[in-house]
Amino acid sequence: MKKIALAIMGLSCASTFACTTIIVGKNVSSDGSILVGRNVDAGAGNHPIHFIKHAAVAKGFTFKSVQSKFSYQMPDGLMSYTGLPDFDGKSQSYEEAGFNSAGISMSATETINSSDKALAADPYLKDGLTESEVTSVILPQIKSARQGVELLGHIIDTQGSGEGFGIVFADKNEAWYLENGAGHQWVAVRIPDNAYFVSANQGRIREIDLKDTQNVLTSKDLVDFAVKNKLATARSDGKFDFFKAYTEDGPANIYYNYYRVWTVQGIYTPSLKNTSYKDGVAPLFLKPDHPLSVNDVESALQNHYQGTAFDPYTSQNPKTKYRPISVFRAQESHVLALRNKLPAPIANVEYLELGMTALGIYVPFYQGSLIPVAYQTNDDHADSNSAWWKAHKLQALVMQNFPKYAPMVKDGYTKLNASIQQQQASFESAYVKQYAKSPKKAQKLLDDFTVKTVAQVDAETEKLTNDVMTQMSIDVNAKYLFHGE
Repeated sequence: MKKIALAIMGLSCASTFACTTIIVGKNVSSDGSILVGRNVDAGAGNHPIHFIKHAAVAKGFTFKSVQSKFSYQMPDGLMSYTGLPDFDGKSQSYEEAGFNSAGISMSATETINSSDKALAADPYLKDGLTESEVTSVILPQIKSARQGVELLGHIIDTQGSGEGFGIVFADKNEAWYLENGAGHQWVAVRIPDNAYFVSANQGRIREIDLKDTQNVLTSKDLVDFAVKNKLATARSDGKFDFFKAYTEDGPANIYYNYYRVWTVQGIYTPSLKNTSYKDGVAPLFLKPDHPLSVNDVESALQNHYQGTAFDPYTSQNPKTKYRPISVFRAQESHVLALRNKLPAPIANVEYLELGMTALGIYVPFYQGSLIPVAYQTNDDHADSNSAWWKAHKLQALVMQNFPKYAPMVKDGYTKLNASIQQQQASFESAYVKQYAKSPKKAQKLLDDFTVKTVAQVDAETEKLTNDVMTQMSIDVNAKYLFHGE
């Protein structure tokens, strides 16, 4: 997410501060749900997001980007949807993730780069679609994950893209991941039901079977264009290596990207023995050694190589070798759970964490939840009311002495998270029974659950902030203890 015009570790084009993405197929999740998780890592330590819900729009309009020259004619009959826009994005910039009223979700985007050779043949366009607009344009229109891929692909085909990205589409039946390879080239793959997928700021799709149109979709002239421009050689077996033709693979990936993918795969599939952290040739899809839960996705997104020599926070060394999964500049992290056989208002859940994942807690918001005002408003100056700044203040305090203060914060949030999960199970059971009798009364249960959960998180955050501040005061006093003889 979010390209930043700085030189980071030798990347050849506009550098990425970006994200880590995890997708879990329904047959390998612990409850049969499809899970989509992503850390949204920005370029500043004071760049919050808003959590909002857009109303349905009956009449179409011309969408104009607030970040680029892109515009698009939106059709009539747009659905309502939730989004997580930047605080300064006029409610439509970098909306990141959400659900629409049809129960379809997106997580957008994983920032990636195309190779210099591919971009020389098919450059990004100044008025092409970028990360900033994609959720706002696509999510209110689509009624299936596959339709989302097809619509986005059509826009890239006809209007072009303005930068590199990887985007997740999911519904209760399936999940898809799309990567673009240049201004007008793209590929999308369906995530197998019996596998999971991990990405970290580099294109991950390698060899595809062009004949498998149930699981693979591509731009119209993907192969012909690559062959014509000497990005690939012609093959007769119906296969095509998208990565080799279009994806950037410079040396900085070793330290910035490979290790994150390798780490998550090692957590989920420890039986796998590979050295992909050296060359990036990690399996695209893997089966976990055990079914994966929401907690498993959350904990992977909170990982900072703890227990290893490469943990930058416990060692208090910001120059450790590998870029961690959890970074302080994260704006938010989300885990989207798409579940079947439940009433629509609680079938889909967005677990939302604000700020740095290693020092936060994921709060469950059901698709039918109200959104508290404290999650909807803030700006880039710290305040005492918004949920984002309350969380981030605590995180900033802990980072002053992570080895000493982080354990108490992690322990407090871990205990609260376990309690909330128990409350969720009881709530859902009561909701289903009430929904069968009166959806209106069931909505009251949902609203009450959301208010109660948010209040518990707010109280725990305040308690932990005060605990850390108390210990810091003792520490400062011990350091500057001037007393007479």
